[in-house]
Amino acid sequence: MKLRRGAAALTGAALLLGAVPAAYAQDTGGPSEQDTGLFGETDPTYDGVWRQSLAVLALRAEERPVPDAALGWLTAQQCEDGSFAAYRADAEEECGDDVAAESNATAMAVQALAATRGADGEETRAAVDWLLGIQNDDGGWPFSPGDPTDANSTAAVVGALVAAGEDVPAVTSADGASAYDALRELQLGCDAEGGAPGSFAWQPDGDSGELFANEAATVDAALALQGSGLLVDPVSGDDRPAATECGPDTGALPEDEAPRAAATAVAELVAGDEGAFVPNPFADGDPDVGATARAVLALAAGGYGGATQEPLAWLAENAQEWTSDSPAALGQLILAVRAADGDPAEFGGTDLTAELVALAPEDGAQDGGEPGNGERGEPAGSGEDEDGGSGAATVLLVVVGLLAGAGIGLLLAMRGRSERRGGAASGGTTADGGTTAGGSTADDHRPGGEGSGDSTGGSSRSSGSSGSSGSSGSSGSSGSDSSGGDSGGGGGD
Repeated sequence: MKLRRGAAALTGAALLLGAVPAAYAQDTGGPSEQDTGLFGETDPTYDGVWRQSLAVLALRAEERPVPDAALGWLTAQQCEDGSFAAYRADAEEECGDDVAAESNATAMAVQALAATRGADGEETRAAVDWLLGIQNDDGGWPFSPGDPTDANSTAAVVGALVAAGEDVPAVTSADGASAYDALRELQLGCDAEGGAPGSFAWQPDGDSGELFANEAATVDAALALQGSGLLVDPVSGDDRPAATECGPDTGALPEDEAPRAAATAVAELVAGDEGAFVPNPFADGDPDVGATARAVLALAAGGYGGATQEPLAWLAENAQEWTSDSPAALGQLILAVRAADGDPAEFGGTDLTAELVALAPEDGAQDGGEPGNGERGEPAGSGEDEDGGSGAATVLLVVVGLLAGAGIGLLLAMRGRSERRGGAASGGTTADGGTTAGGSTADDHRPGGEGSGDSTGGSSRSSGSSGSSGSSGSSGSSGSDSSGGDSGGGGGD
């Protein structure tokens, strides 16, 4: 693996070593007195909002009550302009220049808020408005306002828009471009040499402008192209995405082929010789547990139930260490198991939901939440996570998770050329404007639209938010999901 030089690579190296710049989070050294409503007891500096949102989403998906204190903690983290940072140690203070608002945490929070307070709730709409205000001219989203578009952050925001009832293709920039336009610009076609057709680059190569496939970006973007976020309706059956066929003169993938080709690329990632998992490019191809969970979500969102079974079985055997005492990882895995028509209460000999409930705030107050715009008390599936430990090990797990998952792209910037291999439906519209299998039309997700509900997208990744996404990934609407992802990825492991 070749590492990209420059500021992005240096930033990624600093994150891995635990020397996180103030621009990316407030380094508080641990939870403060305000954190009695937080899921888990580990340092929330880098994944607080991400893991809280994933935990809330998972409880709502399982029709479990959400502690009032947990929602109070999340809404207190919101800045006056509607945005969220990864974590604010003093939520009673106004958000000043030292608070780094970012798309991945905000996108993941939108999904959690839509699932509990409703798509039209005041906090939900304020966060969505902030996201709309930082859309880039190419139709995509950056991790931080003013930065270039990246696939994981854009995917995390798609999930948020779906959750908030927005018609994603109609959300366009001043240049008339949508998030799907931006993602297709990052999707490798039949003429690309940097990976399998249908896979995604995080960003174009900084030197050549070429696209090189990135595993985390592929997983998160594929989920977004199905018109979905992290809440995916359960899918069964034996369907698998068809292989992408390229003729000798075929260049870029046709617009209507983009979602299926993306799902095919994800299916290929979990069909390797080593096992049914997504490889982690930062660990010489070792398993990326969070990205694998998000791969299940992406395949389920496309209606490909048959393709979810191998990675789900792998997760049942290998995810225990990843989920240990991690609200973000547990939340992400619960969502994946549910999407693949499994039972989170009996998964790999573990009751995932009970483990998550054990990490919930102990205030005794419960809030079942209100449906977004639907009639049911649970979110309509639309369609990033360890929180780390302490010290440098915590930072490594959380940041890598945030960046692979829902979509934090900082570490993904280190991902250069991958020549190893490059390479659905829930309520939401696909990139080609159609409906995802078993989902609803774009009109169903507009505020007040009949049938619109608590569908959410993410990261997370969703995160990695992604997580993401979240960062992207378990930790991350953004990374390899330690807390959510994607990240960022959003967000990871």
